[in-house]
Amino acid sequence: MQSSAAQIVTTLLAALRTAHWSHWTSHWQVKGNPYYGDHLLLERIYTAVTDEIDTLAEKCVAFYGAESVDPVAQANMMADMLVHHAEADPIMRALKIERFLQTMFAEVFEELEASGQMSLGLNDFIAAAANAHETAIYLLQQRTR
Repeated sequence: MQSSAAQIVTTLLAALRTAHWSHWTSHWQVKGNPYYGDHLLLERIYTAVTDEIDTLAEKCVAFYGAESVDPVAQANMMADMLVHHAEADPIMRALKIERFLQTMFAEVFEELEASGQMSLGLNDFIAAAANAHETAIYLLQQRTR
């Protein structure tokens, strides 16, 4: 059984993987007059998430063992998150998921701090990722105006 810290960090990993998968799919689904701009915007967002996923997955393995990145467990969490954040419009779906990520970053940060399980590297990772995703929210919000 995973520790509380391992559970919340691997849930964050699944959330990032969900964002990547959803944004990549949205990238293919955009249409209409702003199609090409939307296509490029979503590509910019999902490609940036790839490095975050890799970094966090490596931290999970280092801190909690290889079983913490079990593909079936990750896929099950991702499926639940995708269903919960379903939205027909690709841009609105991306914005909804980016806002969800901000909530996840805050929850993970607070729980790890409170439990004394926050490493300096993980602190830096969460802060940098939250900052990058705030930019994604800004760009998506600008698109919806």
